[in-house]
Amino acid sequence: MSARMYRWTALAALLLSACGPSSINLSIKSPPGTNLGRPMYMLVRKVDPKQYANEAYSEVAAKVGAPDNTVLQTSVIYPGTIQRFQVKAPKDGALAVSFLFTAPDGNWQLLLTPPSPNAVDVELTVSRILSDSVPPALPSDGQEAPAAPEAPKGPELPKMELPKGLKLPGAS
Repeated sequence: MSARMYRWTALAALLLSACGPSSINLSIKSPPGTNLGRPMYMLVRKVDPKQYANEAYSEVAAKVGAPDNTVLQTSVIYPGTIQRFQVKAPKDGALAVSFLFTAPDGNWQLLLTPPSPNAVDVELTVSRILSDSVPPALPSDGQEAPAAPEAPKGPELPKMELPKGLKLPGAS
């Protein structure tokens, strides 16, 4: 490869990596009791964060049967499985990952805002998202991400002494 071709290839790779990932890997952990043991839909779509905050469950659920141009993927989630999906990330805008539980009770969708993560792990429970994990992104200048702030310290608890003759099990 010529030096000129190498520089162009390196420049293209740098520009593409600066734009964020072209796809997002979703890992969905669905224990056997998820959605009362019944399969359910997962919907991935491009959203406006302000509009996302005000959407009703019924509006989102209607997009399964009649998807519009915002829907990027529709998949069936089976209880008792770990399923992995690769979703094409939009060039701009946020993504919503919605889980259409039969009887949602709590958080049923999550919002992924730019810069898009490379991977997201989601754990479901009976009728809601139990947890989601997005690896922290590194700053674009290649430096380490700043450390998370320390949790505030509460008041110090008073020290208590055991009555004479009383010992805690396992204490010497």
